[in-house]
Amino acid sequence: MTIERFEPGRRFAQAVAHGDTVYLAGHTASDPAASVYDQTREILAGIDAHLAAAGSDKSRILSATIWLVDIGTFDEMNRAWDEWVDPANLPARATVEARLASPDYKVEIAVIAAR
Repeated sequence: MTIERFEPGRRFAQAVAHGDTVYLAGHTASDPAASVYDQTREILAGIDAHLAAAGSDKSRILSATIWLVDIGTFDEMNRAWDEWVDPANLPARATVEARLASPDYKVEIAVIAAR
């Protein structure tokens, strides 16, 4: 079975597809001054684009992992998530508080989807 790597960089690819499964790297926002809500919206738009490039979409997400720098922003992140997620095809999801790779990041999201 072929492994496809999308947008490989120095350390990782933005997405990897193997068979009928697409694995997305953790995605963060580009604007460090943005609110958790706005960072989440930007990340989710990026996830849409990466899934499309790999032949999938948000209705086929199997699981999502979300890391928040401050779990107190859980409701703010969820507001953006609820506006975006396909309510007829909800994925499994975990959300945790964690220190991220850069203090500029407030949210990081990784997903696994079917093609």
